[in-house]
Amino acid sequence: MELLSLDSNYSKEYCFPLNIYSRDKYKQNDFFELDHSNFEPELEESIQSEDGKFVSEEEYWETYYEHPDFKYEWKNGILEEREMPEVGDYKLKTFLETLISEYLKFNPIGLFSVSEIGFKMNFEDGSSIRIPDFALILNSNSNHPESTDKSYTGIFDLCVEYLSDSKKKYVDKDTKIKKKEYGEAGVREYFIIDNKKKHTAFYTLDDNHKNTYKKIKPIDGIIHSKVLPGFKFRIDDLYSQPDLKDLIDDDVYKSYVLLDYQKQCQNTMLEKIAREQAEKEKEKALNKANSEKIAREQAEKEKEKALNKANSEKIAREQAEKEKEKALNKADSERIAREQAEKEIERLLKILKSSK
Repeated sequence: MELLSLDSNYSKEYCFPLNIYSRDKYKQNDFFELDHSNFEPELEESIQSEDGKFVSEEEYWETYYEHPDFKYEWKNGILEEREMPEVGDYKLKTFLETLISEYLKFNPIGLFSVSEIGFKMNFEDGSSIRIPDFALILNSNSNHPESTDKSYTGIFDLCVEYLSDSKKKYVDKDTKIKKKEYGEAGVREYFIIDNKKKHTAFYTLDDNHKNTYKKIKPIDGIIHSKVLPGFKFRIDDLYSQPDLKDLIDDDVYKSYVLLDYQKQCQNTMLEKIAREQAEKEKEKALNKANSEKIAREQAEKEKEKALNKANSEKIAREQAEKEKEKALNKADSERIAREQAEKEIERLLKILKSSK
């Protein structure tokens, strides 16, 4: 374990014991009683912000625009350190920019959407170089950057700043200075998003007053963008950040959020409906077939019953015929017997008569 950072002179002048953790108290005391008067530990050089320093525009672009330790903007030759973002800013940033990305996916009117890209604005009283937290360049913009550019030479169509209120000057910078600059430069819309909600505001250029902003008035808590026709969002949702899948049935978002997923859901729903319809048709066909089977079986039973009845009637008729024939035979036998008896009587009468 390295306990101290020692300079080279100290290392050469003194020898370390082989084991400073030895239980030999004498050796430990010898080591720690060495003369440390010349020892000065090396301290990491503290890097100080150069906020407020006067530099030329050329020096700003060359040295400070991509500074490794601080983020600087530039105004009339003065460096202005940018504020550090808060954790909540990242959540707001992710949600809003995801919505914009979803919108542009199926409304490809945006040429580039960028973060941390600087652009210069010239005014009558000077110039500024600002680095918006998020900016958008539309296809209709006359200045088209190259994909390899690290700054933008035109004027953005939309700028978003995620405000930090850790210092009053940061609040004033976003709500007053940048608002004035962006409006005068012709940035068509400007969104200020405050993690604490106090300074959140949305601006669009006033058609009646050139290069000045007017507030975008929310309708039922919903912001409607003019720069992005049809793009709208609920202010409360910026802070609650609902899952996008929960927005596809929301009238505010369903026209542009997760359209592929919506189509997939619709196809899935249509497939489900088709399957259910097919199941119903199949069930209906099975029920019909079953009903027809039952009807056939019933008809067969009725037919069998009718045949049995006909057979019974036939047997009854045959039985009746037999009974009739039997009766006829009996009657015929009785007739013959009567005739026979009559003949016998007649014969006997003849005998009696002849005997007299």
